[in-house]
Amino acid sequence: MDSSEFFTTEQDTSPWGTGEATRLHTELLDQLAAAPSSTWSDLEVAKALAELSHDEYQKYGTRGSELDNAEARKLLTTLKAVLARIGMRGVEFGFRDFESFRSFWIRKGASGDGGWQARRDLLADLFNPIHDRLEALAAGGSGPKVTDEALSALDDPGAIRDHLNRIERNLDDDPRLAVGSAKELVESTAKLVLKRSGVEYGKSDDLPGLVAKAHTALGLNAKQVEGGAENAVGIRTLLGAVSRIGVGMAELRNQVGTGHGQAEVPTWVTPRHARLAVGSAHVWCQFVLETLEQRSS
Repeated sequence: MDSSEFFTTEQDTSPWGTGEATRLHTELLDQLAAAPSSTWSDLEVAKALAELSHDEYQKYGTRGSELDNAEARKLLTTLKAVLARIGMRGVEFGFRDFESFRSFWIRKGASGDGGWQARRDLLADLFNPIHDRLEALAAGGSGPKVTDEALSALDDPGAIRDHLNRIERNLDDDPRLAVGSAKELVESTAKLVLKRSGVEYGKSDDLPGLVAKAHTALGLNAKQVEGGAENAVGIRTLLGAVSRIGVGMAELRNQVGTGHGQAEVPTWVTPRHARLAVGSAHVWCQFVLETLEQRSS
């Protein structure tokens, strides 16, 4: 995602004729502030939005921005909301829009001759740590990733992206919630695979049952591997182990997840336990979605 996605082009009619006008896509910003996108990850949105906000406030502080005060406020409001969803909570700038930014730089002594450079420095001090943190997350974030090629087999991978974003946000801070999200990731993936394969499922189907149906639909049941196939024994063993992930995920989620009221808080659950659950869920989801993509091509 890049900053151009935050703008939209519309027809502009004036006494001198009709042309195209570019404006900030405030409706998109409102949607992103309220909930994750089904098209881009929160991390992708945060990176592009941080760059755009930095650039527009720098323009305003030096040569002027084409955005108005309300649009400038919406940029920061949306940025802070998206940052909070990926675990960067409590980010503050000391201003909320262009007008308060002017008051901010006056208080900081960044007015008068040469003030433009001082204002650039103020913004760099505020935004560069955000850019650095986002780059670090992009280089090796703590959450799992499912490749675009694997997701391409689905008509709408929004549910998968939503679970992955939630895992990213909570893996270290709330491992119990991450375990629950990992279970939901497997469940959503199984249902999407069955839907794409034309196989029906019902409300009575539990997670192990959904996983088993998905394996059968994709020809991944260990019993479906021909005995004479090359490396058949090893493949059957691995497929059998993978099929049991659904059972393990359901049991662990019931023991420690936040979806059921617990008589006692399972304080023994740590991020390493969540990483085991998330890693297992990720391996299964990537594998079955890659299989679905190959069968669909």
